[in-house]
Amino acid sequence: MSMRARSISARLGEFHLGPIDFEAPTASVTALIGTNGCGKTTLLRALCGVQPLLQGEAMVDEINLATLTDSQRAARLAFVAQRPSVPAALTVRETVALGRLRLPHNPQAIDEAMRITGVLQLQHQLFECLSEGQRHRAAVARALAQRSAALAMLAVDEPTASLDPAWSAALAKLMRSLASQKLTVIVATHDFAFAAACCDRAALMQRGRVVASGAFDEVMRTQPLSELFATPFTMVSGLCERPIAMPCW
Repeated sequence: MSMRARSISARLGEFHLGPIDFEAPTASVTALIGTNGCGKTTLLRALCGVQPLLQGEAMVDEINLATLTDSQRAARLAFVAQRPSVPAALTVRETVALGRLRLPHNPQAIDEAMRITGVLQLQHQLFECLSEGQRHRAAVARALAQRSAALAMLAVDEPTASLDPAWSAALAKLMRSLASQKLTVIVATHDFAFAAACCDRAALMQRGRVVASGAFDEVMRTQPLSELFATPFTMVSGLCERPIAMPCW
């Protein structure tokens, strides 16, 4: 179940994205890497059909997203925003259940989504009373509640921004597990250790364009990253199972 974008472009205020060609294969986890404001979030939204396109087409399993109804898109694509929000006074369980809003009600899917993201014990608390990290875990659960045989892609924006180290590591394992179940997973992140722990592909973004993409270890090298972020990078071992490029402070 691959995601493919052909010559897509979009505009958000004064920011222009593209044109971009992009592909994320089935059963892979792809990292979107780039500076603040380079277009990672806008690209994620465009790939999920949330951001209208000026041109080009985004396809999942060779189906053009523009041809899908809201319910059909919800069955195939799940998106987790960087700063998730919900209507006031909803509990965690009610928040996670929103993932089924355009799909058949499935309490078992809701329970399982909360269990694997560690928010089952918080299900009766108000979402607005949670910490930022807990909110993001509940938002991931909401996306996972959409899971069905039709779900093809999960896109997550800055998944570890508010998570403690234990849950960042747990989320990395979850991303790999989802990919092993034939999902296409795309994460926008500045967390290089998290990306190295779960991603097998990467795409570097700069000024609204994808400037490099491919296998993670081929893309995430010190020289291109040093040029992209205008800061030195060096290879570091021991943070995860493979050496990774990290910025030098």
